[in-house]
Order: sequence, then structure tokens, then C-alpha cells
Amino acid sequence: MRTPKLRELKEALTAIFRGPYTANFPAEPTPVPETFRGRPRFDEDACVACGACVNVCPAVAMEMQDDVKGAVRQITIRLDRCIFCGQCHANCLTKEGVKQTNEYDLATTDPTELRERIEKPLLLCEACGAVIGARPHVEWVARRLGPLVFANPSLLLTALQELAVVDRQPPPTAPLHRGDRLRVLCPRCRQVTSLIV
Repeated sequence: MRTPKLRELKEALTAIFRGPYTANFPAEPTPVPETFRGRPRFDEDACVACGACVNVCPAVAMEMQDDVKGAVRQITIRLDRCIFCGQCHANCLTKEGVKQTNEYDLATTDPTELRERIEKPLLLCEACGAVIGARPHVEWVARRLGPLVFANPSLLLTALQELAVVDRQPPPTAPLHRGDRLRVLCPRCRQVTSLIV
């Protein structure tokens, strides 16, 4: 039988007096570095529901659904599919809408706990009812453009409605006319008003 080397004997004695090197994970949370990419979470105030996070998710862990009847856009994160790559946070339009947290212990027996959903109101075309975008997204674009918002009637009216300067107009009952250009219209309906002589 070989005798143990002195180095191995030293390590064994050190382990006896110092205790185990591994973390006591279930009983105590393990600290993580600041750059750790954990559970992504929506920030209700900062998210504008633009859908950029849905488009860049490589694991298809995010879903976006537009409910035209209820005029609501829902974006859902499915953490059971998420690979915690951080693309949603890196490509967020406002840089604050989706944030990576330090949460890593997501073990559960209830799959509904692994879904996080956010809802934002939709902006619909006043003529045909098509989806233009999420209202907070359009308002965010209008604020970013500043005076350039005057170039687009839909953006201008949305910005003025946000400031409570104008009331929302009822949808037109007759076919579109040239005067309907000053309504919140989708690109297709806006083109129709441009072609009317």
C-alpha cells in the first residue's frame, strides 16, 4: 500500500478544520457577481411593449399577442424556455423595460410561476381598426422626436391626446376623405386619403 503524499495529507487536514469548500446553497443563498444574467423581469413603467425583446429572443421564450377587440397587447416571458442570454435586456428600446436580475433559483412544481406577463393598451387605426402599435410605444416615439412629431399626424394626435389637448375622435362613418388625414390612421388608410382627389 502506498503512503499518502504530504500535499494530500495537508489538504485533508485543512478540509477537516476549515469545513467544506462548497456553498451551503439550499440553506443560504449563494452570492453572484454583478454581471450575472439571471431571471429577466419587466419594469411596468419603463416597458413600452414595442416587441423588440420578442424579436431578438433566440430561444423563442417571449411571446407577443395583440387583442384587437380588447385593444391590449400582451408580452409573456416563459422562463422554462429562457436561456438567460440577456438579449432582451441588451436590445430593449428604452434600456429599462426588461432587466436581468440576480435571481437564479427558479425551481418550482407549478409551471404558471415560470411565466411573467405585461399588458399595454393598443393604438388602433380609427378607420379600419388595424393595429398601429402599443400606445406607450407611440407616445415614447413622439416624446423622442420632439418638434419633428408635426411631420406625422398620427404621432401628433397621439402626443396631443397624451397631453389632454385633444379628445379622441369618433371613427368615420362614411368612406375616407382628404380631411380624414388628421386622424390616427394606419399606413394603408393614410395612403387612401392621399390618393383621394
